[in-house]
Amino acid sequence: MKSVSILGSGSWALALSKILKPTKLIVKCRNIEKVKTKFKSHHILLTDNFEKIIQTKTIFIAIPSQSVRQNLLDLRLSEKSKKEKKIFIICSKGVERKTLKLMSEVVSEIFPNSMISVLSGPNFSSELIKKKPSASVLSSKNRSVLKEISDLIIQEKFRTYFNNDIIGTQIGGAMKNIIAIACGYIAGCGLGENAKAAIITRGLSEIIDLGIKMGAKRNTFYGLSGIGDLTLSCSSLKSRNAKFGYNLAKSKDHPHTNILLEGIESCESICALGEKLNVDLPISKSVKSIINGGNANKIICELLSRPLQFEK
Repeated sequence: MKSVSILGSGSWALALSKILKPTKLIVKCRNIEKVKTKFKSHHILLTDNFEKIIQTKTIFIAIPSQSVRQNLLDLRLSEKSKKEKKIFIICSKGVERKTLKLMSEVVSEIFPNSMISVLSGPNFSSELIKKKPSASVLSSKNRSVLKEISDLIIQEKFRTYFNNDIIGTQIGGAMKNIIAIACGYIAGCGLGENAKAAIITRGLSEIIDLGIKMGAKRNTFYGLSGIGDLTLSCSSLKSRNAKFGYNLAKSKDHPHTNILLEGIESCESICALGEKLNVDLPISKSVKSIINGGNANKIICELLSRPLQFEK
């Protein structure tokens, strides 16, 4: 039986365990006792170390983006493992704060011989766990890798589409979290559906501008990992990022949360990328200012009073 690993044991790891075909599945977790009631299937092996994970060829990465580097460094136990050809499927959505690198760049740096793919799309993990129908994009520059990974997935309820734009797929997944915070904030302030629709639309424009500057393909952003993921995250308070924005508006104070939110974690990185690449990201910068305690009314007024321009 083929072995597949999942790095992580949170809601996304659990969702992956539901959509992967029965196989020998190894799940890396920090505390086996804490998660063993969630992962009940007989084909799942829980481990709290990296030794069993490194022995598998195919590894899904389902941990917060800012933890990816350290986990991969811990995974790379030897020079031998560094040289092995692993297949990594990135499910983490974010940009590394210190280096401003995409997760694919982090993986390539630590495992230079690896074959990298990205799984992204409009999916709430809670619905995948309940086996409700969904669709996602599987992105890789290697067609044979796309087929090999898709063959692992139960396609009846989780349909995968393909593209070869790993940059655009990742930028869409990272930035939609920031725009979702903005939409949640608008809902919390009671500013209406018109304002939310405008933010989603102009947010998509920011995503496209930055993505293309980084080498992405425009069409990617009109697909599942772009407008699909953006629409889902911005339109429902099931989205943790939208819920955070909503609570932030309601409390007028930074709401305490024990959950790592990719929107907060990546906001600094995305804004820094915009500065570095000379791409204007007014909504993203506004979200950053509000998270950092800026005057929300002033920030919103400044956003609305920007110079008039033609729509791109």
